[in-house]
Amino acid sequence: MVHRIITQISLLIFLGIFSRGIYAQDTLSLNKKEAETLFLQNNLSLLVEHLAISKAEAELIQAKVWPNPTLTIDQVNLWKPKSKIQGQELVPPLSGDFGRNQQFGISIEQLIITAGKRKKLMALEKVNIEQSKRYFENVLRNLKIEFRMLLNEMNYLQNYHSVYSKQLESIQQLTDAYRNQVDAGFLNKGEFFRLKAMNLEILNDLRELENEIETTSFQLKQLMHLPSNTIFQLKQENLAADFSNLEMLNIAALIDTARTNRPEYQISKLQQEYAQHLLKVEKAERIPNLSLIGEYNRGDAIYTDFVGFGVALDLPIFNRNKGNIRKAELAIKQAELEEEFTTSAIEKEITLAVFQLRKALQFSEAIEENYTEELDQVLTAYTENFKNKNMGIIQYLDFLEAYLENKNIILQSEIELMNKAEELNYAVGKDVIK
Repeated sequence: MVHRIITQISLLIFLGIFSRGIYAQDTLSLNKKEAETLFLQNNLSLLVEHLAISKAEAELIQAKVWPNPTLTIDQVNLWKPKSKIQGQELVPPLSGDFGRNQQFGISIEQLIITAGKRKKLMALEKVNIEQSKRYFENVLRNLKIEFRMLLNEMNYLQNYHSVYSKQLESIQQLTDAYRNQVDAGFLNKGEFFRLKAMNLEILNDLRELENEIETTSFQLKQLMHLPSNTIFQLKQENLAADFSNLEMLNIAALIDTARTNRPEYQISKLQQEYAQHLLKVEKAERIPNLSLIGEYNRGDAIYTDFVGFGVALDLPIFNRNKGNIRKAELAIKQAELEEEFTTSAIEKEITLAVFQLRKALQFSEAIEENYTEELDQVLTAYTENFKNKNMGIIQYLDFLEAYLENKNIILQSEIELMNKAEELNYAVGKDVIK
């Protein structure tokens, strides 16, 4: 009797470790849709990438403005040599006594960007903004599949943990009953230790499952940017997707959809457009910019007050920007090859994803709809027969192992099917399986 009480207390302590942590810390229980909403709101990587779009938009604003004019004040004499002036008024004052017998020059210079370079740079920055948006979409797409697969993993682990918890409770009761029989001298210790070994094996498997649950929970909390002391639980719900239209999916049509929705493909197209605009900019750089100059000089010419105008430009004798033009031409060819490679990769990814999803669905459909319930019923019958001495321990434990293995296969088939659906959605760039 004492052994039974101690064992039951130990079992309650073991199964209560996780729940005690829940009560001691904040618990957040969400379904899949709620978790994804929180992920989209809080994920730091998405927030960082979104700032890159704002940076690109700021660069476009900067590209629109003209260069500032340059004001120069020079040739200012701060003293007046008496030997030169000899009491004469060589230069009259500008106002009052200011500027009497004083020399200075003022010039203003404005850079004029020629050959439409400013508009070409603006076009370049507009493409850069679109690229930033596509990069953001690509980061979102990669994080989303990672997050969804972690949710699928969490669902599997929680379900499998539930299976093992029930069996641990059942096997613990049998172990306690056998201990009493052994203590009373009605049974030999061999069968008791065989049952005890199974009890420890299930206990160890439960411990490993809880470690995996904690690791997966940590990764999900990272993606949702939740506090470290939060206990995250995924609500149990039917996660089955609608596969009714799977056989009707046309790979060629999916590839066309991917060209519209896959950020990598859009980026490869934008890289070509960017390179083409860059080539226009580099060709325009062959034409030098102009600087318009207006100058006022006082007391340094045949005129007391001299006003003049001028133009300055670089002479394109040695540097015709050939290197940068060649570089831009090569960038166009490189972008074309990138697009070809991306298209080929998309075609292969979609073909593989459709094949693997169909195989996963075939295996899932091979498991009869009521097989899980029948499996539970048979285990209940086996347990009762074992308790009533109508079945040997070896036969019972063999079936228990087969039961746990079959439960794992069923749960694995569910997560495999959901993951393959997510991989197809990822390959297409759109949720074609919901």
